[in-house]
Amino acid sequence: MHHCHDAVGPFSRRRRTAMARVKARRQVTGLLLVCVALLTSLGLSAPAAAASPSALIDCPGYATQQFSPGLRLLPQPVSFHAEGPFGPCVTTSPDHVFADYEADGQALLSCSVSLPVTGVSGTVRWKDASGDPSGTSHFDGGISLTQRPTGQNVVVVLATITAGDFAGDQILYEIVLLNTDLLACLTTGITQVAGPANLTVLPL
Repeated sequence: MHHCHDAVGPFSRRRRTAMARVKARRQVTGLLLVCVALLTSLGLSAPAAAASPSALIDCPGYATQQFSPGLRLLPQPVSFHAEGPFGPCVTTSPDHVFADYEADGQALLSCSVSLPVTGVSGTVRWKDASGDPSGTSHFDGGISLTQRPTGQNVVVVLATITAGDFAGDQILYEIVLLNTDLLACLTTGITQVAGPANLTVLPL
């Protein structure tokens, strides 16, 4: 019995470990499929492009987004402005190590309704490793996906660079903007949110 217990114990542990790995893979796969389906339904490309090894530049950063008038429970015409610093970037170009991002647009927005936004335009101002200005990229006509469950703002902007550095390539801007004043949806409206972001330049 002692030898039998020693033989079964390790086998049982290996089986439990294998089952846990399978379950974890299924959960990750399911989450990715949900994300792909959501983006596809709104005419966006799959988020896998953001992790593409062919990315020309990939920059972490932090951004702020302002709304005028403030977001409330019911959709209304809102102008928005986003900006933030990014870098240091993962890049092979010494002239594109840091970036300042700016974008503007208008749409029907609210705290609780998920609405796609079109017509986003903006500028990326590049800096070299020393922090000196080194170039500019202008983008226009991109698509912005926004989700605002109780005021939380999840934004994915995919646009074509129309002029300047990397003209003809695509720019991908992703950010999760967390609102800490949910009661503002019922009163004055949410006028500003901020959070970590990522900026990627992809070959078209």
